[in-house]
Amino acid sequence: MRRWILPAALALAAALPAVTAVPAAARTAAPDPAQAVKAQLRPERGVRVDEVSRAVTAKASTRTRYHSGIQLGPTGPVASWADVEDASDDRSSGGQGSKPGQRAAVGTSVYTTGEAVAELLPKDKLWVRTEQGDRYPNLALAVASKQTINVFDPAVLRAALKGKRAGAVSGGHLYRGTITYAKLYEAAKGYYGKLFSGAPRGAYAKTTISWRLWTDSRGLPLRLATTERAVSGAYRTIDTRYSGWGEHLIITAPARAEVVEWEDRRRPGPDAPESDISLSAAHSEPYAS
Repeated sequence: MRRWILPAALALAAALPAVTAVPAAARTAAPDPAQAVKAQLRPERGVRVDEVSRAVTAKASTRTRYHSGIQLGPTGPVASWADVEDASDDRSSGGQGSKPGQRAAVGTSVYTTGEAVAELLPKDKLWVRTEQGDRYPNLALAVASKQTINVFDPAVLRAALKGKRAGAVSGGHLYRGTITYAKLYEAAKGYYGKLFSGAPRGAYAKTTISWRLWTDSRGLPLRLATTERAVSGAYRTIDTRYSGWGEHLIITAPARAEVVEWEDRRRPGPDAPESDISLSAAHSEPYAS
């Protein structure tokens, strides 16, 4: 299991260089991000993700940090790992956050370890496994990020970038725009149709996501910043940075001897709700209520 956990120093190296404008004379035609990402969809290749999201309602404000690795395949993310930490600010009741943990998505299973599940583990076990089935459009992506715009689908990128001009910045290009869930559904009905159990309707269909996308000199995403507002006035911002495109990455499940099934976990007191280690705040959940 250790071979897929990236060294902390390597993960921290994902910080972006300073973004500055460049003279018009130095500008060149921008590479197509959709084609650039499509070329990365190969077996045993991956990308690193560093992300901070903030969800704000009338009663609470919570930040979530992800340090993740995503294994790619011809159809997109196929497995992932993530260090996840939630932190509530003073607007939240008690100002408390959830305990940090590490997750891995392999197949249709999520494996969780760390403080978040420490009280549930027998002495000889390190991981709790939960079976997710086909609950999420892409389980590997749901474990690694909260972003609602799926940059790993070239069709989604083409829909978002349609009619948008690239602005030249140091080392690459910057795009900006808005897109609705209805447009995202048109671009990737399989993915967003699973998310909404069909075509998005009502407020969800009209919900607008404002976005900015930075790409490198090859057209690959370096950073995606999105803002999504609900009709209630609640909003969510997500700032995701990508690095290490194309690095060799294989993510495997923990050894069976280290894993306890959710149904067989230790019960020191009242049963902990399964939502404690589920993906209830996963990237794929819309924010229009």
